[in-house]
Amino acid sequence: MQNSITSFSLSLLIASMCIAVIGCKKDDTTPAPVNANTLTTSLMTVSGTLTGSSGEILQSFNSSTDGVIAILNEKGEVINSSSLGLQVANFQRWVINGKTRYTYFKTEGTSTLSGVNTTLIGYQYICDSALNVLKTVKLLNNGGINTSVQDKLDEHEFILLDDDHYILLSYYLKQPTNIPDSLHPASGVTVVDNIIQEIDNNEVVWQWEASQHVEMYGNSVEGNIFSDASSVQDYLHMNSMYIDPKDNNLICSFRNQNQVIKINRTDGSVMWRLGGKNSDFPITENQQFLRQHFARLTDNNSTLILLDNGEINERPYSRIMEFQLDEINKVISNATAYTIPDKFIQYAGSVTKNGDIYLIGGGSAAYTLEVNHVTNEVLMRIAQSASSYRAIKYFN
Repeated sequence: MQNSITSFSLSLLIASMCIAVIGCKKDDTTPAPVNANTLTTSLMTVSGTLTGSSGEILQSFNSSTDGVIAILNEKGEVINSSSLGLQVANFQRWVINGKTRYTYFKTEGTSTLSGVNTTLIGYQYICDSALNVLKTVKLLNNGGINTSVQDKLDEHEFILLDDDHYILLSYYLKQPTNIPDSLHPASGVTVVDNIIQEIDNNEVVWQWEASQHVEMYGNSVEGNIFSDASSVQDYLHMNSMYIDPKDNNLICSFRNQNQVIKINRTDGSVMWRLGGKNSDFPITENQQFLRQHFARLTDNNSTLILLDNGEINERPYSRIMEFQLDEINKVISNATAYTIPDKFIQYAGSVTKNGDIYLIGGGSAAYTLEVNHVTNEVLMRIAQSASSYRAIKYFN
């Protein structure tokens, strides 16, 4: 099955670099990407038939000392990269009104919330096609959000609609007073709220706060010891957002709820819930996903696809799940599960699909796998010495 093996190197280049300043500035000193051919320290080993369809694969690698964003071709060869000196995540590509834009997350200063080591905080950077920074995005003051306390974003997700129009995700510490008594909340218990802001021309045009939805406390499967005021409860852990083009609403994944929900972008109501303790769709045991990531629509927006990570005690292997949903009658019309023929992905990860092909980002398991899910042929496997939060392929 593995007809050829290609090895090459990618260095986590140590360089003196200027950090991009907040906002869009003409004198931005963020460097252009370094030439991939000058990188020398081994990071990846590529194997497989290398017969996958053409396209770009975006990765964001982190070592103990550096972070690198990289664009790979379909054979796993680096065609562009940039060493950023800090932890990076969620490298994405967008084509809007004929313009190519890239976005990525990068830490700056304090990289975690106080008492929370399960996620990174920092800023999102909007770049041109040459990876030059155009703008740095941060949380804005709105409602109960005080950016003098916290103006950073979460690493997991960002949606670019235009250079000055985007949807961001932030993790924000709160001490809520609406936790149901049945969950025995301690006085002053702190939780990680998940905040979505849609920003247009530096104005918040829509905001959603998960903590206002009381049912989500009881639906949590992890980070939910509300009786313990000595530790922060990460009871939601939202990790993806996707705009459904059929109705312009948001499909969102909440890892610590084992649930994907759809949020109305007008009034903030929850339109439906899939999975978890209170699924609106009847779901079988085999259809239930665990600690999932990267919920998206595929197949001309007819199929919901996600990485079903699994759980180390309940089901220590990972799958790709596909669902066709009847959203009106709240019925799963069809569901398929593909067990990934590789290491268990305990944290992070992604999947993109093109016909019979999956490009799977192995997250914490530190691999990328392109596989024909019908024949099980491995088209490409990248073994990585540093993990990448996601690996996203943009098929040509």
